[in-house]
Amino acid sequence: MGKLDGQVAFITGAGRGQGRSHAIRLAEEGADIIAVDAPAEVGTVA
Repeated sequence: MGKLDGQVAFITGAGRGQGRSHAIRLAEEGADIIAVDAPAEVGTVA
């Protein structure tokens, strides 16, 4: 049982670097992870 069992973490920038590290650490503590990343520039919509 982890400290974060039953909790949900929403992580942006989870594809690499600091966001990925946080996602892994929180998952190890039992949190469910919602991970989002946009590795390329996102265009605009008129």
